[in-house]
Amino acid sequence: GGPQIEPIVAFYIFLASHVVAAIFSPIQDCDEVFNYWEPTHYLNHAYGLQTWEYSPEYAIRSWTYTGIHASIIGIRQFFPFSTKTAEFYFLRIILALTCAICETRLYSTIARTLNPRVAIFFLMAMVFSPGMFHASVAYLPSSLAMYTTMLGFSAFMDWRGGLRTAQGIFWFAFGGLVGWPFATALVLPFLLEELLLASLTTQAWEALRRVLDGTARSFIVLALQSCIDTFFYRELVCVPLNIILYNVFSGSGKGPNIYGTEPWHFYVRNLILNFNVWFLLALITLPLLIFQHFLRRQSVSKQTFLRGLVFVAPFYLWLSIFTLQPHKEERFMYPAYPTLALNAALSTHILLSYFGSTDRRDFVSKIPPRLKLAVVSIFILGAVDFGVLRVVGIATAYSAPLKIYAPLQQPGVTHPGDNVCIGKEWHRFPSSYFLPNRVKAKFIKSDFSGLLPGEFSEAKFGFGFYPGAWLIPSGMNDENKEDPGKYTEIEHCTFLVDSYFPKTKPSKHEPNYVLDTDTWERLSCENFLDAAHTGGLGRLLWLPDWSIIPERHRRKWGQYCLLRRRNQSSKSVHYSALSIDLPLFNGTSLNPRSWTQLHIMDNIKLWAQHGCYLENLKFSIQQFHQHLSYLKPTLYSLLFLTIVIRSSVALARRFQGRKAPGRSHTLDLEKPSYCSKLKAPPREPGGMNCPSLNVCLDRLLLPYMYNCDSRVTLFTTPSTVWTPQTFKRPAAPPYPDWSLETTKPLPYRPFRYGPKYNVTMGLRTMHWDDWIELDNHFLKFHDLKSRRILERGAKCCKTAPEAFDGACELLEELCDYLPQRYPSLFRKTEVGMDNLATGESFNIVERPLVEDPMQMAARFLQDDLAIMFEKSDGQYYLLAGAILLAGFWRLEDKFGMPLSEIHTSGDVPQFKEKLEKGMINFFKRVQPDKAVLRNNYFIQVDDELAWSSSIGGEDEDGIGWFTAEKNKAIQNHWFRSERQSLRRLPRSGGVVFTIRTYFHPITEICEEPYVPGRLASAIRSWGEDVSKYKGKERYQDVLLQYLDLKHHEQVLSGLDLEREDAVRAYPN
Repeated sequence: GGPQIEPIVAFYIFLASHVVAAIFSPIQDCDEVFNYWEPTHYLNHAYGLQTWEYSPEYAIRSWTYTGIHASIIGIRQFFPFSTKTAEFYFLRIILALTCAICETRLYSTIARTLNPRVAIFFLMAMVFSPGMFHASVAYLPSSLAMYTTMLGFSAFMDWRGGLRTAQGIFWFAFGGLVGWPFATALVLPFLLEELLLASLTTQAWEALRRVLDGTARSFIVLALQSCIDTFFYRELVCVPLNIILYNVFSGSGKGPNIYGTEPWHFYVRNLILNFNVWFLLALITLPLLIFQHFLRRQSVSKQTFLRGLVFVAPFYLWLSIFTLQPHKEERFMYPAYPTLALNAALSTHILLSYFGSTDRRDFVSKIPPRLKLAVVSIFILGAVDFGVLRVVGIATAYSAPLKIYAPLQQPGVTHPGDNVCIGKEWHRFPSSYFLPNRVKAKFIKSDFSGLLPGEFSEAKFGFGFYPGAWLIPSGMNDENKEDPGKYTEIEHCTFLVDSYFPKTKPSKHEPNYVLDTDTWERLSCENFLDAAHTGGLGRLLWLPDWSIIPERHRRKWGQYCLLRRRNQSSKSVHYSALSIDLPLFNGTSLNPRSWTQLHIMDNIKLWAQHGCYLENLKFSIQQFHQHLSYLKPTLYSLLFLTIVIRSSVALARRFQGRKAPGRSHTLDLEKPSYCSKLKAPPREPGGMNCPSLNVCLDRLLLPYMYNCDSRVTLFTTPSTVWTPQTFKRPAAPPYPDWSLETTKPLPYRPFRYGPKYNVTMGLRTMHWDDWIELDNHFLKFHDLKSRRILERGAKCCKTAPEAFDGACELLEELCDYLPQRYPSLFRKTEVGMDNLATGESFNIVERPLVEDPMQMAARFLQDDLAIMFEKSDGQYYLLAGAILLAGFWRLEDKFGMPLSEIHTSGDVPQFKEKLEKGMINFFKRVQPDKAVLRNNYFIQVDDELAWSSSIGGEDEDGIGWFTAEKNKAIQNHWFRSERQSLRRLPRSGGVVFTIRTYFHPITEICEEPYVPGRLASAIRSWGEDVSKYKGKERYQDVLLQYLDLKHHEQVLSGLDLEREDAVRAYPN
């Protein structure tokens, strides 16, 4: 099944990487601070900075989005931390958790629907990319849209139990409405697929119902959002509509373009920095899929190819849309990051499959596998290292704004009413969460001449809840025109944030305050990269500050400082004791104990110093009681949040998979059910238990290098729902007088007299005792199979991950049946079965299995084996097989194909006309308690049981009867008969084929009475299509002449043709 990482392990990997980002990732975009962190701070602490977007005149930011995050921060009062900085990081960690859950959901779906290796490459691209280092924990609507994109993708990709169109539409709509409306464009390829499927099938009304269901859910979200936003703005608003109108239909001098435009290649350069080689791989996915389908002629159905195109299309759609827009921002790409990673993973899988080709016509087949492994390992490790070095470089170069405010949290450093002023570093301000309570950020004039944020109104009485949300602020405009009212005189600044770069010249409005030591003292300084004077390599990656690094490549540093006005401690700080918070989620004010301590006691001390009146004390007591009235809605909100969090935890636990030994409703790729009721170790087959990264890479890449998966298997849709049944096969009595030395093969001769040859399925009921037939050729078959397994491995024996449970169930059935039926050859054990003739012991419950389960099963029997599973499209797919002695067909050509395509690709005569419908109906109806048999036969013009070389080499393309030598001597003609049993496995629902081949020289079977004449008549009855299929033209002259001669000899010897029906019966 290939290497896998269980979803719960993937979740921990995702979570760990994002928690690191939550702690160390600098804030890249001032829009995140001023449009989201500051309004949230207002909801939590009743003051904060306000942008023009939140003015009711424009209303292009949703209070629903910020309200959700403010509610999350509100629960921090139950944790042992009290600073606002802790609130900031608490929310970031919640965002990291949310992102990890969504990624795990998509990872699990990719592994189940596409391929486990594709899922692992997806994980690598997401975890080690600098882009996700920022996007995963960014408090931005585009990050929310990224989360919901992953959930929407998962819903549309996961067809277990039916299509999830409504769920997919809902998630894309939720991200678009609550987050960023333009993100809904990503759903278009999936809706187009739904439309095409509806037009090509008879389920148009069902498709319409699913779409309407999803649309109705979306309108419910929109209605709830509009109610919340209307409550805050105090007027009916539809924020998603306002966003679209502003960005698309603004007049000249307005709209997003006034904030700057970029050339068309901006995103190309940006994505190369943020995803390096993964972005380049994502760009070539579509060409690779087309090349694979049309030029390499990979055998996949049209529906599978269509699904592939749908999966890769969203990335191209998104990149095209935003490349055409003049105004470009890095955050605009966030919703498409998962699609980029998926495309990159698909490309990596396809390319590695080609690179590992052993086809002698391909140049890469001449490269030693270990050399291939080394090259690919260097490539992938290089991509990982580049991403890590860039992440470390970003964190060490630009994290100073998150560090310098720490001294303000120390007792006695600040006082309520202090101002922290920001000039040229206004765009790097990390939010008021880094300032102590009632210490505010103020702007001083710099060279920037655009519109800066104002402040939310702090009106207290008579305005209701959050008046700053609906009172129209002054000085706001949507044209980025400067408002002098947003500035504070520097004389009113207690603290000042400034940067100093030695090689940068100061200006009138941006002097080097750091050097003005007479006025300012350094309270905290951190290194900050001087990007303007650092070389390209130093800006791109982390480089150590070692002397051996050439000067031109070294990183150049400046200072990013928090300054304090000198002699500040001697100044009196007057502020109103009546300025009390109006919070809904203010931890300080909502906790009566902390409120009393921080507000009443501190205020009493100051009143004692500056004089206070009894009226002030009475008024404060009234305010305290008013604060208590806000507890009730807060508690309701926290109860709601608790339910949401518990639901999220339950969802995350579901990713761990079921631990029940039996099969559940669906085939789960990451947690296949155990093959036995015996408890097995929790590690699943193919699971990657890696002591080091190099070992993980070896386990991941070696299958490619040794061509263990020679076909490029990308799209494997999980099975449809099968309800496990309790049927148990009747116990088999021992085979009468069976002996490994004397029991001969049964003489199957499944051909009839002409003149008409009927193409039928030829099914007949099977007695359960006769399921598997063994004879005195067992050791010969066993040795041949062992040699084939050693030489060809996964080309002949293979199990798709989603079919693993069914393959294990087959092992169970065989280990139960064979010792019953052939006790002199097999002995049942607690863990499986022993072969008494070969000395082999088979353990079917250990994890991991020592080999592929179908390969192990092949060692038990003389039969070839195949298991077909139904998928949600109603077709049965070959997902597990051990085809070692087929003679004329190869497992690698048919693996993953639906039943119909297996036959049509092999040009089975009259399949569409006479067989397909009946065969499909049979597969759908067959129950575990009903088993059937069928026989067929072929003529072969060589004596090779495993592979008939007369039709071409086993590793060659273009095989067929046309390559066979014509009219070889009769001694080269062999009769090949197959006995096939078909039964459904009760637990997994898979339909098992056993294919026992009987192989005899024509000259041998023609010694049997009636055989030459009947076989000659049967061959002559073949129609033109059957004759072509069975290669009749290559041997008919010699064979028919011989058969006629032998038949004539039998008649002359007294053979009574009238008695044939009395002495022989089909298929013998």
